[in-house]
Amino acid sequence: MVETFNLIKYLTVDRHKGKIIWLLNIGAEKYWNKANSGVIDRNEDMIVNRVEEMNLLICREQDVIILREKPDEAYLINLQQLGFSIPRILIPESSDLLSPISELILKDDRLLRELARIAMNQEDVYFVPYAVTYLEEQIAENCGLKIIAAPSRVNAMVNDKIFNRAVAETLGLEICKGEVCCTVEEIKQEYDNLVNNAPFFEKIIIKEPYGASGKGLYIVESEDKLSPILTRIARLSRNETNSKWLVEGWYPKKADINFQIYISQEGSVDVFSIKQQILRDTVYIGSKSPADVSEDILNTYKEYGEIIGKYLFQIGYTGVAGIDSIITNEGTIIPVIEINGRFTLSTYISFIGNVLGESKIFSRYFKLILDSPHDYKEICSALDREGILYNAETGEGVLVYTSGTLPLRLDEGSGVYAGRLFTLIASKDWSTVDEYSSRLEALIERKFANSLI
Repeated sequence: MVETFNLIKYLTVDRHKGKIIWLLNIGAEKYWNKANSGVIDRNEDMIVNRVEEMNLLICREQDVIILREKPDEAYLINLQQLGFSIPRILIPESSDLLSPISELILKDDRLLRELARIAMNQEDVYFVPYAVTYLEEQIAENCGLKIIAAPSRVNAMVNDKIFNRAVAETLGLEICKGEVCCTVEEIKQEYDNLVNNAPFFEKIIIKEPYGASGKGLYIVESEDKLSPILTRIARLSRNETNSKWLVEGWYPKKADINFQIYISQEGSVDVFSIKQQILRDTVYIGSKSPADVSEDILNTYKEYGEIIGKYLFQIGYTGVAGIDSIITNEGTIIPVIEINGRFTLSTYISFIGNVLGESKIFSRYFKLILDSPHDYKEICSALDREGILYNAETGEGVLVYTSGTLPLRLDEGSGVYAGRLFTLIASKDWSTVDEYSSRLEALIERKFANSLI
């Protein structure tokens, strides 16, 4: 008799049980939402696709992970030396950096046969993708895999920001002042309402139903900036018969809080990893864990997570969900800004304490634009020379936790090497974490003078 699968237990107390096939198929939003999202940045997409390596932080030794490219050997060795488990790595035969990884898998008969063989040879094998679209369902069906998530249609529904607002209203939770609008005229009317009536918002935000990493969000700071945004919205929705936009007031806030929930297939809800997100405008650049808030606030978030998780289970959702929320300057918790019905990048660093021990962790994210390539070993050497590279004995320092996102390839037509530096800054106290963070920024500004931070 196969034991009931519970992801949180399998990643903590039951790490020896079963086999998980992991897939970080970032970019699922485009399959849930067929609307034209505008100009495609090929170089950016290639970098983003390589964040798949973050998945290695939660793998177990007996697991399997599908990546589009073999990670840097120095990176894998370092992870192993620190105590991370390196699973079996499978790579599609005709892989590239731009195609969605699930499409690559479905075109690879050899890989599909191998996944089917794994599923046939062991009963307790589970397929855990970052998100579920019809592509991952096809992989599971073709290979006889048990997919640990809700159906793609439920995933699409839960990832709709307008639906998220409706969930909060249904549950009687505090929501942002605003309205769902169907036309540019309605958007303009709601803008006027929010800025001219109490509580008199200085800024408003317009949200597309789907979008991630700040895409599909428009912050309007003044009326003269509204017009070009409305023109863009009108163009994007020209051929859409059911366009909807969420228009809300922008609240001055004490903190952006993300909390993760896992809903089992039996309906139990685990609330885990309550982090304080660090954003530049609407774009996530890192997070502090645990969140620097009171025990009472942490307990309140646990209660919200259970309430929301039980509701989502009632509508057919299971698996991981990341929920963004805010605490306003007045201390009001608005628990649902949006629900990501999938893993988030934050999920993959949620269990880092299993390896690094109990520490204060600040994830930092940097954009790098350089005139020469820099691989994992070079970046770590620079940190070491600065005296800030993570030291396992002291449990402090800066850990670079991806290699494939680094500036390794020349951007098409630009003559520069672009990449992303994902780091974890660890220490026993926040003051030391902040010191390491400042030294890291200083190093990047000095060594990579033309970087974007």
